[in-house]
Formats: sequence, C-alpha cells, structure tokens
Amino acid sequence: MKTKLLIIVTLFFGIIIGIIFSGIFISVSTGEMILKEIKSPYDFDKTVSVLSSRINDKEGWHVTGIIDQNAEVIAHNGDAIGNFKIVKYCHGAYSSEMLIDDSRKKIGNMMPKSFAVYEKSDGQVFISTMNGAVMGKLFGGEIERIIEEVSLEIEDILRFVNFKFTLF
Repeated sequence: MKTKLLIIVTLFFGIIIGIIFSGIFISVSTGEMILKEIKSPYDFDKTVSVLSSRINDKEGWHVTGIIDQNAEVIAHNGDAIGNFKIVKYCHGAYSSEMLIDDSRKKIGNMMPKSFAVYEKSDGQVFISTMNGAVMGKLFGGEIERIIEEVSLEIEDILRFVNFKFTLF
C-alpha cells in the first residue's frame, strides 16, 4: 500500500514539475524562435543598400519602401534610437495568392514583409526578420504552404549573410 502511494505521489509531482519546466522553456524560447536576428558583415548603410538590391534583383520581389525609424521616432517626440531602418518588400504573385481567399485576408496585417536593419551600441549591424519556418507552422494549411515557398526565396535573398530559417 505504501509503495503504491509513493508511486502515485511521485508520478503526480513528476507531471507537475514537467508542466512547469515545459512552460518555462516555451516562454523563454518563443521569442528566439519567432524572430531571427542575423549579424551583417557590412556597415549600416551598405547593409541597407545590399539588402535592397538583393530584394529588387530577385524575380518578382521589390522594395515598397524604406522607413528611417530613427527619424520617425525623433519627429514624434521620442529619443534617438540610432541607425535603424525598416525595409518593406513585397511579391505581387505571392501576395495575391495569399490574399485572394477571404479566409486568408487576415494575414494581410503582416504584409508587406519587412526587415529591420539596425546598429547596436557596440557598432555591430544586424538584420531581423520573422521566422518563416515557425510562422507557417503556426497557421498550417494553405497559409503554411505559401509561407514556406516565400521563406525559400527569402533565404536566397539573405544568402549574403548565410541565413537559413529553422524551427529551432
């Protein structure tokens, strides 16, 4: 009888501890999984220039705008954040494929796609983007298929920084 009770109590506490540690792991790793930060081999201006050129040179893709986030912040009463630009880009065929169906129109709030290019206080330049491998899995179905196709092309655009999307 004592042995059965010990097994039940141990099992119960093992499950509770497993749930707690799983929650902590998911909480800590989710941000790293969804957002990808890539170190650039170039200075800030060259990174923006190379990235924009690679987008525009990739068939079907084009830069729709570049936002100087530092200038925007300062113009609207914020403190200077340093070199920080948002490169917005789009692919007409993928956009229409994604948005033509009413059930997928909600994904439009994530369009056009964008990269953030920024310089940290130590002078290193980074590019950040959403992780297409994870984003696709979150939505599933046709959205996942389209995002996977787009992700392969984004990997090619980011080849100059040796980038590859991963689930982890």
